[in-house]
Amino acid sequence: MKKIYWLLLLVSLLLLLAGCQDPTESGSSDSGSEENNQEGEASEGGTLTITDLSEGQSLDPHVVTDAASMRYIENMYNTLFKYEKGTYGEIEGDLVEDYEVSDDGTVYTLTLHDGVTFHNGDALTSEDVKYSIERIIENEVRAAQFESLESIETPDDTTVVLTLAEPVAPFLTFLAYPMNAIVNKTIVDENGGDLAGADAGSGPFTLGEWTKDQEMVLEKYEDYFKDGLPYLDKVVWRSIPDETARTTAIRNGEIDILLQTQPKDVQVLEQADNVNVETVAGTYWEYVGLNTEAGPLSDPKVRQAIAWAVDRDAVNDVVKLGQATPLRSGPIPDNHWAHLEDAVYPEQDLDKARQLLEEAGVSDLSLTMKVSTNQAQIDAAQVIKQQLQEVGVTVEVVSQEDSVFFDALGNGDFEMTVVGWVGFVDPDEFLYNIFHTDGMYNQQAYSNPDVDALLEQGRKEMDKEKRTEIYAEAQRMIAEDAPMVFLYANPQTSALSDRVSGFDVHPTVTTISLEETKVDQ
Repeated sequence: MKKIYWLLLLVSLLLLLAGCQDPTESGSSDSGSEENNQEGEASEGGTLTITDLSEGQSLDPHVVTDAASMRYIENMYNTLFKYEKGTYGEIEGDLVEDYEVSDDGTVYTLTLHDGVTFHNGDALTSEDVKYSIERIIENEVRAAQFESLESIETPDDTTVVLTLAEPVAPFLTFLAYPMNAIVNKTIVDENGGDLAGADAGSGPFTLGEWTKDQEMVLEKYEDYFKDGLPYLDKVVWRSIPDETARTTAIRNGEIDILLQTQPKDVQVLEQADNVNVETVAGTYWEYVGLNTEAGPLSDPKVRQAIAWAVDRDAVNDVVKLGQATPLRSGPIPDNHWAHLEDAVYPEQDLDKARQLLEEAGVSDLSLTMKVSTNQAQIDAAQVIKQQLQEVGVTVEVVSQEDSVFFDALGNGDFEMTVVGWVGFVDPDEFLYNIFHTDGMYNQQAYSNPDVDALLEQGRKEMDKEKRTEIYAEAQRMIAEDAPMVFLYANPQTSALSDRVSGFDVHPTVTTISLEETKVDQ
C-alpha cells in the first residue's frame, strides 16, 4: 500500500512542477509588478481567468494527490491554519481564531471563529473538525501527519482539543496543509463518502460548473465568514494543454494568470505589454536518485563518486537556462531557515570521483537511468550521462511512459533516475518521509540510523534554533551518504495581467490568496 501512495504523490509532484524554475531570490520583472501587488487599486467583483500546467481530476481534499486538483480544492475549503500571505514558512489561523499549546507541546486547544457556515448553509463546528481529521486518517494518504494524535475532544461548538502522544514540531504546519481541509459530513454522506465531484466546503468560492479537462468555474460564496471577502465574483480555470498557447493567451489578455511559467517563456513574457512576471524561490527540487539496496550503488563511495562527477551548474544552464538554484548540500532551498549553507559538493571534481571509484574497486561501470516523459528530466539525464562518461561510468537513459516509470520507482525497480520532489514548508516535510529508514517515500532504500535519530529528534524538538542545528547535521550526513545527487531547486514563476492585484506568488504554488485578489473591470 505504501508504494501506491508514493506513486500517487510523485505523479502529483511532476504535474505540479513539470516546468518549474528557480532563482536565488524573490523578484519581479519590472516596477509594474510592484504595483500589481498593491491591493485596493482594482474594483471588487468581476471574473478572473487562470490556467496551470495541467487540470484537476478530483475535488476530494482527503484523497487527492495531484496538485492541479489541489488548486481547485484550496479555494473551496478552509483549513484550521493557513500559510501566511507574503511569507514562506510562516502560518496563521484560518478557521482558528485563537489557540494555545501546552508547555510540553502535546496539547493544542483551538478556538474556532463563530459564524462559519458550509456552502449548504450548515454551521461549521468542532464536531466537523473532529470528523474531518478522522476522515483524513481513515483515507491514509496523509495519515502519517497525525500518527502521534491520541485524542480529539470537542467540549463545545467552537473548541477543539488535540492531544498528542509526544511533541510534533511541525504539527501546526500540518494543519495548514491545504488538503487537510475541514469538510461537511452531511455532504460526504449524501455522496456516498465520495467528494470527487462534490462541494463540502466552507471556503471563499463554491463549485459552479466543471467540465473536466476544459473548464472549472468557482463562484463567490456570499456568506463567507471573512467580512468583505472574496472580492471576485468568479474564478475560471481554463484548460490550455499547449505550452505556446498558454503563453499566447496571457499576452493576448485571454487569461489573467499563468500560474507556472516555463523557463524559455520568461524572457518573452517579461517583454510583453500588460503582463507582469513575478518569481520567488520555490520548493520543488530535482535530483538523481540512486538505489542503495543492491549492486554497485550500495557502496557509498560509488554514490559519492557520482555526486562529485555531476556538474550541477552545467545541468542548470542547459536544462533550466540558468534559472534554477544548484543544490550543493541538502534539498532545502536558500530562502528557508533550515537551509544548509556549507557546500558538501562545492563544484564538480572529476579527480575525486575517479579516486573514489578506484577505492571502491569499480571500473567500467554501466548503469541504467530511468526517467519519465518529463522533457526537462530527460534532458538532464542526457547531460549527466555525458558528465559521468568522463569518469568511466556508462549510463543508458531509458524514458518510460509515466505509469510504467512511477510503478518502477514505487517498486524499487531502478538503478538511477532523475525526478523531483516538493518540500512544502517545514524541514520535516523535506526530509523525513524520504530519508528516514521507514519513510513513506524512501524509494532509494536509504538507511542510516544516525540520520533516523536526527530526523526523529527534529520532529519532536520545539526550539527553532535547535531544530536548525539538527537539520543542518542531517542534511550534511545525507549529502555525504549520497542516496541522491541533489541538482537544483526550481523557482516558482507566474505571469499576471496588469489588471490583477492582491495575488500572492507563493513558493508552494498555493493559490489561496485568490480570496484577496481583485481585477480591473
